[in-house]
Amino acid sequence: MSTKRAIPLWLLVIFVGIQFGAGWYEKLGVIPQWADAPTAQTHQAMAESGFHRAGRAFWPFVSPVVALLALINLYLAWRTPVDFRRWWIAASALMACYALSSYTYFVPQMLIFQAEGAQWTPEHVESFIDTWTTLNYPRMVLGGIGWLFALRALSLSGRTTGPEIPAESAPSNKKPDPSRTV
Repeated sequence: MSTKRAIPLWLLVIFVGIQFGAGWYEKLGVIPQWADAPTAQTHQAMAESGFHRAGRAFWPFVSPVVALLALINLYLAWRTPVDFRRWWIAASALMACYALSSYTYFVPQMLIFQAEGAQWTPEHVESFIDTWTTLNYPRMVLGGIGWLFALRALSLSGRTTGPEIPAESAPSNKKPDPSRTV
């Protein structure tokens, strides 16, 4: 595979790794700080947990890059006849689906909640939190599988076709020297 095509795959692996790691950190360490708070204190707990700040200072710079890299890699994988093409396409498609789910449900719903949720009834807040956090698990699984597929594609991208033969034992195209007899 050419370097020109390897760079986007490397970047996809790196940025998905950043996104996936940050997502799990947020899922395990940050979201419980506000999701488990009493509904009347959810917005304050969200601000104190750093979730709101990350939504403005971190995610807008990482998520669009992953989405763009997923689309670029999907295009390149589709057009590149390599042995690991299926892994590459699968990784890119999964990460594109991850981005689509983020931008069609998770981001808009959270922005609505952060803007208007303080006026919601406690039942509505609780329902929102339950739905949002429950649906986040499949999204994280999707991102994890996408990352593993991208890692697999990257690991296969360095392989040569066929077994490698050491130079000293490789067959030679030289004709035997008739003057040399054993």
